Amino acid sequence: MSDEDFRRHAMASSNLHALRLALLHSTGDPELAKMKLDLVPIRSGAAFEMTIAEDDREDLFRKAEAFVDGVGASYTPRELDETELRDMMELALGQELTDAEFAVARTMPAVDDFPLFAEWSDNRPERADEFSVVIIGAGLCGIAMGVQLEQLGISYVIYERRPDVGGTWAINTYPDARVDTASTTYEYSFVKNHPWTEQFARQPEVRSYLEMVAKNYGVFENIRFEHEVQAAEFDERSSSWALRVSDADGIAWDLTSNFVVTATGLFSTPKKLVAEGIEGFAGEIIHTTEWTDGHSAKGKSVAIIGNGSTGVQILARIADDADQVHVFQRTPQWIAPREGYGEAVTPEMRWILDNIPHYWNWARTTALKPNNPRDTIQPDPEWQAAGGIFSKSNDRLRENLTQYIRSQVDNRADLVEKLVPDYTPAARRPIVDNEWYRSLTRDNVELVTDGIEKFTEDGIVTVDGTLRKVDLTLTAVGFEVTKWLWPIDFRGVGGVHIEERWNKEGGPRAYLGLAIPEFPNLFVLYGPNAQPATGGGIGVGGLPAWMESWVGYIARVIVAVIEDGCDSAEVTDEAFWEFNNAIDEEASKLIWLDPKANPERNYYVNEHGRLGTSTPMSGLELATRLLHLNRADYTFSVAAQHYSSAVDPDEDESDDLETVA
Repeated sequence: MSDEDFRRHAMASSNLHALRLALLHSTGDPELAKMKLDLVPIRSGAAFEMTIAEDDREDLFRKAEAFVDGVGASYTPRELDETELRDMMELALGQELTDAEFAVARTMPAVDDFPLFAEWSDNRPERADEFSVVIIGAGLCGIAMGVQLEQLGISYVIYERRPDVGGTWAINTYPDARVDTASTTYEYSFVKNHPWTEQFARQPEVRSYLEMVAKNYGVFENIRFEHEVQAAEFDERSSSWALRVSDADGIAWDLTSNFVVTATGLFSTPKKLVAEGIEGFAGEIIHTTEWTDGHSAKGKSVAIIGNGSTGVQILARIADDADQVHVFQRTPQWIAPREGYGEAVTPEMRWILDNIPHYWNWARTTALKPNNPRDTIQPDPEWQAAGGIFSKSNDRLRENLTQYIRSQVDNRADLVEKLVPDYTPAARRPIVDNEWYRSLTRDNVELVTDGIEKFTEDGIVTVDGTLRKVDLTLTAVGFEVTKWLWPIDFRGVGGVHIEERWNKEGGPRAYLGLAIPEFPNLFVLYGPNAQPATGGGIGVGGLPAWMESWVGYIARVIVAVIEDGCDSAEVTDEAFWEFNNAIDEEASKLIWLDPKANPERNYYVNEHGRLGTSTPMSGLELATRLLHLNRADYTFSVAAQHYSSAVDPDEDESDDLETVA
């Protein structure tokens, strides 16, 4: 293939809408803005994406080639004024934007260096030298918090109980562990055009990415590995937190810090499989988080218990090695294909990203589809009265996913009957197919839908009395998603225990998923009701971008405390309950609590019957709240005894009291 042919093929296989926007950004050519758009269906079924109409494509390619041949490598990035950026965002999303919508949407292409982070109102105040922050956990959230504090010049330390960075991406090393959203949206917005090798990056590459970010942005040197925070108690006299930390040798000591930010993650505490006779099983039982390079399924009879995201990812690779695999399915899942999943970033994709300025910015923007997810997650009474099941969009998704299941298992009636769920699609965490359905048709794979009665010494007995002999049991049964801070002993104002408070409130709750009354200067990253459950539309981007918006909000509170001459900030009961009552009311209208969605077997819904992990709030509303601190939502206070960065000479030195440097 000639260079010209390669270049034309690269352009033709790119996101044409993003290509047009990138060229418009670079050149300001008004003819690009006039090109017509078509909507084409995407592979997952019920959604569409925008692309350039066929009549305009040749002009688009011609303009792209002329730009590369002309300006090419000598191009100096063209900055957009706010009017130009707004026009481009409206073009990108296919809709006019209100001022409020644009304030959020302008962050999506990440044209600014740190589009979601907080800044000082003016110059950094000298008083900032007196403050410190403890971050617990060095995963995606913890690293983002560290980068934000680096930008502000606020002292911090990260305590990480493991020997490496990455959080869930360091723990989960099972075969084929990877992201289930496109790599270009599973990245921080302040790291531009990272050279991913796969369209959906695997675990080693994601973990390496996080280590690179930590090192390049000055965070790595502030991480204390194999250090675990055991307890934290708020000292009302100094408006600071007293923490107990232990190291790898089990030696514990006490320290103080003005602020504590927990970044322990939603998926940090694996669920333990409970079954009769499990202690007497002679084979090996490991949770997927315990898989290491030393484990192997080669020549073994393997049981995989669970068919969530992890179970679906792991099956095909285990089946490649094992003599026999028994897949134990309690509840069937709606599992969807994803365009480019398991595929490399092609040379053509890499060429477009590296040779068309701003393509990365607009590809990440247009990847957030313009479809309204509310059509899929909100019941339609009129549609149901006319004979529909849930809503037109949701029923169409059901039909498409059902047809996908049939196609993958060769329409085998015995499998289709077991695999097609009887509950509504979109009610649970989206699961991306990794040859799971196809693997069920292999001669060495059996789908088991009978419940487990007990373990024996050499296998698993199901309720129908069948014994399946097993050498290795992999438990893909998920995580204790309601234990955000466990086992750390957190005590707030007056010694109130965090778990006791939450137990009285129908499970864990937080304001914006971040702040809790009676716990001043404490913030919970990826906390209760933090993550938007509705994709698409106007927001800030993929999950790491939401994490940036969370840490940006936390930093806005910290900045307000320091700039206002205060020592602490505590979210008010009024703001806390306004948010939580709104969350509960909105959740009651949507899919997750609907009986048709099987809520009792959905980890989004906690044991109290409440939507606990995600927020039903629109991405626009949540992002608006996070990008602009409402100071009235907090009580800002001055400590009775101002916090000092030095050890109080009146304290007994035997307490080994330290401060965070």
